[in-house]
Amino acid sequence: MGRRLGFSIEIPEASFTRGLVGDSSPFSVLPKVTPITTFLLVILAMTPCLVKAFANPQSKHIIRWVAYACSCGFMFGWHVHEKASLHFTIPLALIAMDSLDDVRHYFLLSIVSCYSLFPLLFEDQEYPIKVLLLLTYGALMWVGFSSHFAANPAPGGEKLDASDNIVEKKLTGWISLGYLLGMFAIEFWSRLFHHHVYGDRLPFLPLMIVSVYCGIGMMYSWIWQLSWIIRHT
Repeated sequence: MGRRLGFSIEIPEASFTRGLVGDSSPFSVLPKVTPITTFLLVILAMTPCLVKAFANPQSKHIIRWVAYACSCGFMFGWHVHEKASLHFTIPLALIAMDSLDDVRHYFLLSIVSCYSLFPLLFEDQEYPIKVLLLLTYGALMWVGFSSHFAANPAPGGEKLDASDNIVEKKLTGWISLGYLLGMFAIEFWSRLFHHHVYGDRLPFLPLMIVSVYCGIGMMYSWIWQLSWIIRHT
């Protein structure tokens, strides 16, 4: 569009998807981000956690601090891959049962993290496998967490009632539930409607939608972790 408006914009080689660090031509419009810039952003994002850890070291919070540090690397690091989300999703699983807030956060984050890996399994024969795995994983988490907190009150005294509906159980709120259901809409669009609407044009659009959508969830997780660390450590 910029070239059509008369701007002189260099068209880069399409090498961004080759997976080789440093093997990419400059952006056409966006400024090029250097490794030192991202390094400084990571350190800046980690600063509140580092201050808390050094000022009041507590062994019970080390998993949260490590997970948050990995989250900062994922959010602001250079050449970060989707699989890097597992660096903080897996540690957070170890403390997910500490409270209902932790369960709610982990339930959302783990599903988003798994869904963000869908583009890595792009063969048609792999599609039903990855969908069934994610649905099974989500169902098992729901049953396990709901059953646990229905029988055992959380440290804050909150207890789930097995007779309540999906939102009243408070394992997820309306906003989180709507966000998760949005993944179904994305899949329907990508698998059924995109080709009929655009044909062979914009082949990157489904992948871009998945990346942006999951990025919103990851950003929420990072903010949630930062807020928890500031308020409780």
